[in-house]
Amino acid sequence: MKRIRAKLMLAFLGMAALAVALIWLVQAVFLSDSYLNQRIQSIDAAVSDVSVAASTDYAGLESAINVSLLAVNESGSVVYQSDGLPMRGQIVKRIPELIEAAGGGVEMLQTETEQARYALISRSVEGGTLLVVFSLVDVSEASRVLLQQLWVITAVLLAAALILSLVLSRRFSRPILAVTGAAKRMAAGDYSVKTPVTARDEIGQLTQALNELGDELGKTEELRRELIANVSHELRAPLTIIRGYAETVRDVTWPNEEKRTKQLDAIVEESARLGSLVSDILDYSKLQSGAQSIQPQAFSCALELGDLVGRFALAAGQRDIVLELTCPEGDILFDRGQFAQVVSNLLDNAVHHAKAASRIRVRGEARGNIMRISVENTGEPIPPEELPKIWDRYHRAPKQGEAGGLGTGLGLAIVKTILERHGVAYGVESNDKRTVFWFDTVELSNDSLL
Repeated sequence: MKRIRAKLMLAFLGMAALAVALIWLVQAVFLSDSYLNQRIQSIDAAVSDVSVAASTDYAGLESAINVSLLAVNESGSVVYQSDGLPMRGQIVKRIPELIEAAGGGVEMLQTETEQARYALISRSVEGGTLLVVFSLVDVSEASRVLLQQLWVITAVLLAAALILSLVLSRRFSRPILAVTGAAKRMAAGDYSVKTPVTARDEIGQLTQALNELGDELGKTEELRRELIANVSHELRAPLTIIRGYAETVRDVTWPNEEKRTKQLDAIVEESARLGSLVSDILDYSKLQSGAQSIQPQAFSCALELGDLVGRFALAAGQRDIVLELTCPEGDILFDRGQFAQVVSNLLDNAVHHAKAASRIRVRGEARGNIMRISVENTGEPIPPEELPKIWDRYHRAPKQGEAGGLGTGLGLAIVKTILERHGVAYGVESNDKRTVFWFDTVELSNDSLL
């Protein structure tokens, strides 16, 4: 984090240094030229109405614009010359040359000792040529004063930039430090940590996202612990039963065929239950990792549902539950194996939560190119606050019905994952009279999954 703070400080100081460098560049390169150009423009404006042939107030003109003048008529004779004209000897010798160059740029003059510098411009006016000489001392003095001020400005700017960079780098790095610390604590398993959101910028959004991540990880961790406890309990129960009956058969009831058969049936039943628990965990892991691909195909909905309902007839009959199937003829589009898994999980859920001696209705309803499949059972309704949670992994609703409360809490999570991978609608409705789980099949005209 110190590196980020140092980088921010260097960035701010670099910007300040760049601003100072630009100021120095303007002072060193452009200021003198700009001042000189403005001086020439003011002189051009002042001499535009001068006439050598007419009577001109040269003294007033040179006083107004602070210059020295030398006026030459068309024959080359000097008609006016300022008192104390700088560099007079050089200028008089070059009058013909300067007349030829009238209207050109500025020419720099300096004494032999280089102690004084002047600028000379020649302008054609009515009746002759006007030579204008002015000192560059003003430019030099202005540059000197500005240079002194520039050193002060540079020191103030750099000091302010240093202080500002310290403040801003601390301000920007502090929330990043807090986020980093929170992330490290989360990595260590502390998901209760919260970082205050102090701004609505990108860092604030990152902080908020991290807080939400912590909440979700905390929920997942809690669910994971519940899963371990639930699975441990669910695995221990059938294993205990299997072991107990196996020892009984071995030591006591082996000669008694009736008791032996009953206890062996219990072992088989508990083994199947144990296998179902393990299958749920493996199936969900495969779906989450993407190892189980989607292979949609067209098949008869009525025949497939009939086969699946038949598989649950025995389990339902043990609780005097009647299974009813209503489905029109016609093909649907879905991954056949995953369709069977979805319907089986919904039927298993219904059998566990339905009242004894009730009915479970399985329906297929044609809706254009899709079929809506629903599984309805009577029994205690799902509490409204539980409805958004029942699709979550590891979640198990409070015990409902006479056989509720069993399982890993992965059955409906598997259903949700399969349906979302197929991109179809699904949902649940629950009231005092019934609970209905439903989902749509893939449109027969939709070949995007093929």
